[in-house]
Amino acid sequence: MNFHILTTVSAAAALCLSIPQAQATREEAQFLRTVAEQYMLAQFRDQGDGSRIEVQAAGLDERRDYGGKCEGYLTAQLQGSRITRSSQVKISCKKPGHAFEVIVPVSVRRLIPSVTAARNLARSEIISADMLRETYVDDRTNSQAAVNDVRALTGVRLKRAIKEGEQIKSGDFCMVCRGDQVNLEAQTPYLSVKTKGEALSDGNLNDQVQVRNLKTRKVVTGFVTGAGSVKIAL
Repeated sequence: MNFHILTTVSAAAALCLSIPQAQATREEAQFLRTVAEQYMLAQFRDQGDGSRIEVQAAGLDERRDYGGKCEGYLTAQLQGSRITRSSQVKISCKKPGHAFEVIVPVSVRRLIPSVTAARNLARSEIISADMLRETYVDDRTNSQAAVNDVRALTGVRLKRAIKEGEQIKSGDFCMVCRGDQVNLEAQTPYLSVKTKGEALSDGNLNDQVQVRNLKTRKVVTGFVTGAGSVKIAL
């Protein structure tokens, strides 16, 4: 994950923060970490896809004297030409008599909207909306096969166990599962007939499956239209 730097800002001006002379170096170190984090966040524009950026500065030596208050003289600058997952911010105080520089390592993650299991889910369990959680996941660990629509997952049956916090992928469930009773709709240009059937194969949305009509015992082929629903064209 590489990001081009957008701008260089004065951290003190952006945050309007300062450290009183009497405060301990622990507070000074925390202040500098906050400066680095806020500086890094200021480098990103809204991507328009619902994603967000998370940054976390590493710990600094709390025994070091960082010079106390540096209001009006503090600046921050990215080390290197691009922002990466492991970046560094150089914070400089140019106050006469109290000048210093410190390098603050900052981790950067891009989080994207996703749907995950709200609890451990068992194999063959039928998913309801309260079993799911809308959250954010690291784009580095995001699965391209994950289904991120709560409505699309509601009513499906799991084909394997899912751990709490895990994404649910298209191969982890079936909207129509072999052996399940399904709603079978036969449709013509002039007539629609609904009955019950037994699924003879697994399928998800728009998949072709075979179903045995429970009344006629005839095996027909149709397309999955939703959880527990199959439509055939006559």
